[in-house]
Amino acid sequence: MVDKAKIQHNGKAKWTVMVYMAGDNNLDGAALRDIEEMARVGSTKDVNVLVQLDRLEDKKTRRFLITKGGGYERDCLETFGETNTGDPNVLEDFLTWSAERYPAERYFLILWNHGSGWWEEARSRAAVRRTSDARLRRSASRSSLFYHKTENPNHSAHRSICYDDHSGGDALDNRELKDVLARACTVIGRKIDILGMDACLMTMVEVAWQLRDSVEILVGSEIEEPNDGWPYAEIIAFLTAKPKSKTHIVAKEVVKQYIASYRDEGETVTQSAINTAATAEIIQTLNPLAAEILSDFDKNRKLIQWAWDRAPKFYDNNYLDLYAFARKLRSKDGGRIREKAEALLAALRTGKTKSLLCQGKLGREVAGTKGLSIYFPADSINPAYRGLDFANDCRWADFLERVLG
Repeated sequence: MVDKAKIQHNGKAKWTVMVYMAGDNNLDGAALRDIEEMARVGSTKDVNVLVQLDRLEDKKTRRFLITKGGGYERDCLETFGETNTGDPNVLEDFLTWSAERYPAERYFLILWNHGSGWWEEARSRAAVRRTSDARLRRSASRSSLFYHKTENPNHSAHRSICYDDHSGGDALDNRELKDVLARACTVIGRKIDILGMDACLMTMVEVAWQLRDSVEILVGSEIEEPNDGWPYAEIIAFLTAKPKSKTHIVAKEVVKQYIASYRDEGETVTQSAINTAATAEIIQTLNPLAAEILSDFDKNRKLIQWAWDRAPKFYDNNYLDLYAFARKLRSKDGGRIREKAEALLAALRTGKTKSLLCQGKLGREVAGTKGLSIYFPADSINPAYRGLDFANDCRWADFLERVLG
């Protein structure tokens, strides 16, 4: 077994992986399974695997340095009382503790829980029935698990990520996440190399743009994740075997291993890696497209409806795949809209320096998707949308307001 003291005091590792597990909800059991997966490989002198888990079962929070053959019962370093995973200060404390006690050349933060993209509004939905059958458990989606009713009027029941049942359903919204990650960057002296979202619906252009100043690469799912989430043993095995791998190589491997883990399961899945700073190119091409459509909106209204109807949509038809939408516009228009759509499609090509580093998918329902969605609801606009950086820096919010009237 790895000596924890040796890992802790052996200077800088190549990577510190920090898994922030919001298990104070109906994913409590899944958290224990994922820690077990991590312990199949565990930490090495080059890779620290750290976990902070807030549990539903006993209302306690624990910190772990995961070792090979260890796990939940053997690797706990600290135990303290109930915390609120939706409180930015709790996440910040974990990140500061990780960076100070387990410094590394690169940092990989994983937010583990339910997710809802950028969305910030109180809603509720019945949770899916849990089952002990492995195949059924794998098929259950995390999507319908991230809605929580709350009697606390100070907390929204439905926000971005890391929901906490014992804290009134509180969660981290996009502005809180931006602020806390910015403070974490001050502690580590640089951007977080990879932010993994082991949650649903998080690879949105709005989310990537919100976090561009604090995160190099965002990795996650465009759609609703199966309940099993990420294959931690395979991801950590790659990282410990090749700890000198560059950041973009590790991010691509996460996408590869995630898709491979569901290949024979009959699941519909997506996973993509986003270069957050490069999403500026998306805004630079999306603005002219929106302006061109709005320049003669009465004429173009049917075209927009046609493209929207045929683009893959997620989350109750609130989000759509941006690449597929642009392709539909290009296919139907022979004039300036086609020209502007082609420029956007070029910005959405995959590549090391492009906004989309890589993407993978399985399932007929996501054919034609590219791993990056955008907000485009069917009827009305959530007023919270205007609070996002993307809504203020891009004309897309103006476009939506005109289209939806």
